[in-house]
Amino acid sequence: MIKFEKYHGLGNDFIIFNYKDLMAKNIKEENFSNLAIKICDRHTGIGADGIMVLVEKEDCCQMIFINSDGSIASMCGNGIRCFSNYIYNNKNLDGTTYKVDTLAGLLSLDVYPDERFNVKVNMGKPFLNPKSIPMITPKEKFINEKITVNGETYNVSAILMGVPHAVIFVDDLKKIDLVEVGRSIENNPLFPEKTNVNFVQILDENEVIVDTWERGAGHTLACGTGSCASVVIGELLGYLNSKVIVHLTLGDLIIEVKDEVYMTGPSELIAKGEYKYS
Repeated sequence: MIKFEKYHGLGNDFIIFNYKDLMAKNIKEENFSNLAIKICDRHTGIGADGIMVLVEKEDCCQMIFINSDGSIASMCGNGIRCFSNYIYNNKNLDGTTYKVDTLAGLLSLDVYPDERFNVKVNMGKPFLNPKSIPMITPKEKFINEKITVNGETYNVSAILMGVPHAVIFVDDLKKIDLVEVGRSIENNPLFPEKTNVNFVQILDENEVIVDTWERGAGHTLACGTGSCASVVIGELLGYLNSKVIVHLTLGDLIIEVKDEVYMTGPSELIAKGEYKYS
């Protein structure tokens, strides 16, 4: 049996393990993808959008993130807030300011353990260079370019916000077939490593609604990196201010675009327990 804790960030749910506990059960890194597939199954496992493994280092914690389909992701915005909640609850680091080592870089964050556990994360710099995303295109940037799905044409902007994102502004989210369009763009040959797809409805220059199809997880209730990507592109196009409230299904994030991008939002502990892995 392996100890775990389950958290959610605005409905985006994750199961978190300590690396030491996995090693003690002889579950090595090459088995983490299989563990994610099994435990994230919502019928035969515990159910989640992904798993995280915490590796304790001298002055930071490393976050290994794996989607529910077993694929490894560089970063996860909602996930890192849950990860910091785990750090705070288990005292892996002292204080309320942490550094977390991810495949997208070393990120700094502040936790506010009040009535609702909130976290402000420096998400780092966004990248628009297609080689960084990565994309297969001769263009220097892929902004408001047309992609056709089932006869409908969408203006798509691509960005790396820790992980690759496509951002599409729409008049009415209710009129979008998120699953069909999201899956199609995720797997478009333009994106050799696939992409997350964000559909954004603007309420005004300070507020948006974002709905996301996540690479490797499907339709999720919230996406932190996707919210950041959407605001960055919105400001670039002149649609949005630099500080925006992003409305998601179960709550809000505050995204601030400065030299780097800052995300503030909640996370919540759901359960602790032991999982039988075989």
